[in-house]
Amino acid sequence: MPLVEVIGTQWTSQQAIDWTIALHKAAGKMPVHVKKDVPGFVGNRLQHALWREAIALVEHGICDAETVDTVIKASFGRRLAVLGPLENADLVGTDLTLAIHKTVAARYRSAAWPVAVSRSTGGAAESSASSPARASAAGAPMQQAALRSKVLQHLKQARE
Repeated sequence: MPLVEVIGTQWTSQQAIDWTIALHKAAGKMPVHVKKDVPGFVGNRLQHALWREAIALVEHGICDAETVDTVIKASFGRRLAVLGPLENADLVGTDLTLAIHKTVAARYRSAAWPVAVSRSTGGAAESSASSPARASAAGAPMQQAALRSKVLQHLKQARE
């Protein structure tokens, strides 16, 4: 991963931040300055927001895990490598983006994280580790190896 999140705190001098950013740039990395130390920093927070919604879609029977993954890989996932979400909103128009957000976000659940229901426990709530999406991905070591190989191949091609 080329990205490095350089975290500033109330005790971090601007000189230390600048030096750290310069060091990572010199090492061929892509540093960004995160102005506040929050759990998950920026990348993990964005990633987990997407995962939370993906799991909720499966949990509510809107689609299966394969559909979620296909929709992301065959649509906006391709765009994310070159156009961030705020760049995309600006390109689409912030007025249209806001209108879409108001329509779609009004239908989101208020729960911070989906509650997966397990058939094996007779419907008792379990952690998201037991979610349908996780279960479908965790059950097949050969599929995991194939996926790992596919990701590595993609990363190698991206470098070239």
